[in-house]
Amino acid sequence: MKKKGQVWVSAILYTLVAAMAIVIILQTGIPILSRFKDQATFTKTKDVMLNLDKHITEIAREGEGSQRVVTIDITDGKLIVDNNQIVWELETKNKLIDPRTSQIEGNLIITSNANVQTIETDNDFIMQTQIKNDTFSVNISKIGSRNNWMDINTSSLLNYISFNDNMMNGTFNFSLNYDPSSTSGNGYTEMIPSGNNSNLGKAKVVAHINSSFAEYELEFVLESYADFLIARVKNFVPKS
Repeated sequence: MKKKGQVWVSAILYTLVAAMAIVIILQTGIPILSRFKDQATFTKTKDVMLNLDKHITEIAREGEGSQRVVTIDITDGKLIVDNNQIVWELETKNKLIDPRTSQIEGNLIITSNANVQTIETDNDFIMQTQIKNDTFSVNISKIGSRNNWMDINTSSLLNYISFNDNMMNGTFNFSLNYDPSSTSGNGYTEMIPSGNNSNLGKAKVVAHINSSFAEYELEFVLESYADFLIARVKNFVPKS
């Protein structure tokens, strides 16, 4: 089925245009025909999206009264306009880009098997991903900043892990070499990427900890379609 449509964009809608992101999502699923057909479809749609992004940028720059008539010609996949995003999804078993990766070209984001969402509040960093119709969510404390190191303790970093809004029982405790002096000190936490994002291959929250035992980074990583959280230590520097 061939879909054609025209989009009329005016600078009067500048607020909506400025906030809009254009996203291409590649998901593993039923193959359409062959790698060559999928590659051709992907390349054509990418060019259409880049052209649309170009017109939106030009209109926003030209000011009130500027307008364009833009033709969108998409032969396969699904086109969605929602939540200040224009999203095109293509289900394929062919490897067009590496799984759980993202490519960014201007306002165009191209992802494959990438569905991690991040939310940043005044007190928390939230990472979540969808597994079919289920939601796996992780909440980690937002502490200090690069320019404002504060008291930090590893036992207070992970607030909760939930599955479909059902809190998982248990507590999180972390130390190095079972030394209690490694669990607390000063530092801060940051989420990478920061802010509210969607369609990410993975996201992570990094706790920068300077204790009397060592200075190190404790990373919490959530990958797409994963129902588990990865914790790992990086940049370990022991205290003499």
